[in-house]
Amino acid sequence: MRLIILFFIFVCLLSVRCARDVIIDLPEEPTKLVAVCHFTEGQNFRVKISLSKSVNDASEPEFLQSMDLDATLSVKGQFWDRLKPNTTDIEDITYWESNKNQKAKSGVEYAFSVRVPGYPTIQASSKIPEKTELEPIVLGLGDISVVVLSDGQSELRVPLELRVKEMPSDGHYFAFNLTHETEVFLDPQDPYTEESRTNFLTDGRTFSLLHDIPEPVVLINENYWADDRRTLYLLARIPFDPASERPRLIFIEWRTLSEQFYRYHLSLSRQGSNLPFSDPDAVFNNIEGGYGNFSGYAVSMDTVLIPNF
Repeated sequence: MRLIILFFIFVCLLSVRCARDVIIDLPEEPTKLVAVCHFTEGQNFRVKISLSKSVNDASEPEFLQSMDLDATLSVKGQFWDRLKPNTTDIEDITYWESNKNQKAKSGVEYAFSVRVPGYPTIQASSKIPEKTELEPIVLGLGDISVVVLSDGQSELRVPLELRVKEMPSDGHYFAFNLTHETEVFLDPQDPYTEESRTNFLTDGRTFSLLHDIPEPVVLINENYWADDRRTLYLLARIPFDPASERPRLIFIEWRTLSEQFYRYHLSLSRQGSNLPFSDPDAVFNNIEGGYGNFSGYAVSMDTVLIPNF
């Protein structure tokens, strides 16, 4: 028995690995321009432009306001517009934006470039993809349920099936956002409406393939659409006060994404939600000569009427 115990102790000692600090000397990269611009039909181009930082510098980027900066857009090799600085945002974040009359159009390939003295010129191109529409959603009274919550409030639960009419052949890149409108009767003589973002439930597999991103939408992993799947199943949850509120409408924003938009935001999501001990994904970059993302997306809106309950 003593020999057996000694044998197991010896095996355990062999299986134990000593931990040690490993110093990795990362090479310094030269400072380059960083540009991020997402655009859709009927809107101005708005670009955030900053300088890259070293790996160990966790400070917030400073957005460039220099008048020496030259940012332009072109179409088919021809000059289209020169971007101007705009600092009127509430948080005083500097954007460079296109002329008010120069709005993005679907199907047009836009080329973007930025020149700043002392740094490499950066450039990129992208376009707004063709819209992918959803099948209409019509709710009946039997489709919804009301749950009484512990605080006296109620919660309306609405199953939604977001079914794509026809899948595009060049990639399944989508995102969505749900909001709802509630009619408020605090003063019966003067009712008003409020719009709020809508929470939702879904099954575990679907939830694992959804990604929260900085844009006000939820990104759907392209793997969700495997096996010819065309429908996204969600259970909308709408809290309300039954004494003074009635949810009336659900608004569905459905985005068809360019591959550049999809890859960039998917990589950002994976940077922030990696499992322990897993290697982080590199952030997708389609800016030549620098870093960032220049990409288009298309938007479809659908309104779902909630029946009286």
